[in-house]
Amino acid sequence: MQKLIINKPHLQSKLQKCGAFCVAAFSWLLWLYFLLPLLTLAGWLMGVKSLSNEVRWFGGYKTLLELLQIYGGVVGVIALLWIVWSLLRKFVKPPAANAKPVVDNQQLCGYFQIDAEQLARGKAAKLVTVSFDESGHIKAIREG
Repeated sequence: MQKLIINKPHLQSKLQKCGAFCVAAFSWLLWLYFLLPLLTLAGWLMGVKSLSNEVRWFGGYKTLLELLQIYGGVVGVIALLWIVWSLLRKFVKPPAANAKPVVDNQQLCGYFQIDAEQLARGKAAKLVTVSFDESGHIKAIREG
């Protein structure tokens, strides 16, 4: 499975950065939407006049309980969908058409811009240290 580039933002594409920002912003807005009735109730219980007017305007405590039931249902559906999705990802194997092709040593040397001798020494060594530059390209390979 391919690892995500989370702590290396300079290696992310603009689309990945934009997608991550949109998901984070949507998630925070959703949390605020879910917590707003509870914050209003807490303010009302602490005696904030403007919030007590808002509680009365929206139907009082009974309306808050109805909203909490709806929110609980939405959270339950989201949790159920997440569990089903997780189980499907765990137990359903992708079709063979999506299998990655086998990469040979020549392709590895060309991709990482190293020579075949350096690759062979690296594969034979028990411990290999690989140094990368800022753009993710290999700077140096040290064996041992």
